[in-house]
Amino acid sequence: MGTRKAAHLAKGALGRARDVFAGIEARISERIDASGDSTITPDELLANRFAAFRPLHAAPPEPAQRPSVTVFGFFNSSGFFGGIATLLNLSATIAKDLDYDLRLVHTTSFEEDPDVAGFLKNQGIDFDAARIRFVNAANRRAEGASLPLHADDLLVVSAWWDAFAVDRLQHDRPYVYLIQDYEPIFYSNGDQQVWASATYESTKFVPVLNSSILHDYFRTTTHARVAEEALVFEPAVRVPDQASQPAKRPLKKRLFFYARPETERNLFYTGLLAIDKAFEESAELRDNWDVWLGGTQTIPPLRLKSGLELQRLGKMSFEDYQQFTLTADLAISSMLAPHPNYPTLEFSRLGTAVITTSWETKTNLDRYSEKITLVEPTVDAMAEAIVRCASAGGSEPETVPKTTDSWPKALAEVAGSIAALHRSTAS
Repeated sequence: MGTRKAAHLAKGALGRARDVFAGIEARISERIDASGDSTITPDELLANRFAAFRPLHAAPPEPAQRPSVTVFGFFNSSGFFGGIATLLNLSATIAKDLDYDLRLVHTTSFEEDPDVAGFLKNQGIDFDAARIRFVNAANRRAEGASLPLHADDLLVVSAWWDAFAVDRLQHDRPYVYLIQDYEPIFYSNGDQQVWASATYESTKFVPVLNSSILHDYFRTTTHARVAEEALVFEPAVRVPDQASQPAKRPLKKRLFFYARPETERNLFYTGLLAIDKAFEESAELRDNWDVWLGGTQTIPPLRLKSGLELQRLGKMSFEDYQQFTLTADLAISSMLAPHPNYPTLEFSRLGTAVITTSWETKTNLDRYSEKITLVEPTVDAMAEAIVRCASAGGSEPETVPKTTDSWPKALAEVAGSIAALHRSTAS
């Protein structure tokens, strides 16, 4: 699931790394204090603390190394959806256009030989598994790691910390920065917010924005080059075949809540209070609905004031999540950020009413589906929407979906433009 589960898993890996490096900092400090004469540089201190500051060093290509689209990110198979899926789909589409290999550089965690070719095939993208390579840079130390680069390699990043590292890598070609949200808002005022924002100011990358609604937001920021020069695509929305829907429906209707307390922009606590208030006020909800929570294992057993015990799905596989979406009658997927978020797009394409939250320039999502109810991020507004949507009737798909379910179609224009630009600067 989720920015979404892949982003959560990557964030978890980074969180664990931060804990480790905090311990390293403490031990370094103890050694310095004990010795009285040992010191480290600011660069060393930051590299011990933040993955973005552990450099990547360009090295000569290995013998017979072909040009590749070299992609940086979190590529464990458990994370092949949401933003990571989009990153893989775009990179593979560009590689096919250029007739390049696809090389995945793991920067936050490493899994041996994930089935990337199988994943891409399920996305409608045929890519030869023999032309996919993996590089483990997840465990690089403060001094960094070497990365053999062909002069014609095209580098692609998405997370800000990968952009930060790649921007300092000695490579003469522009890299592609796939921007899928406005990442500075993921942090409180401080260093990481400043660093994330600074990645948008580099002149070394080709900006690509995932969704026109995100582009709308960038037009209001000080990041003028991204706003003016970005290549923009609307994401494809792939959902399970509704013919596979269980023949026997549950006795009670199902309200699905995308519940991730660790991801603050998903407004877990505001959403939970809204559900509690809605069930307290609506006899229809109390009598005919159950609530199902999915997204993480960390939620304790919960009971609403009405007495209803909430059903916890925990951290689901993508396949289990997709099958569950076919049984939901109403969904809540809050997102205090400019991107429309994938669960909202997925449920709406299935014809299921879905409630999400507005944020600054994100005030209307009708361009994606009329099944989306966009509300202010308050308990009262969300509770009122839950009561209203639950009383509105069943789920019916739109006659003509406003989103495509084909990633090749969604990415063709942007990928073609990137490939053409890359060819024009070939060595």
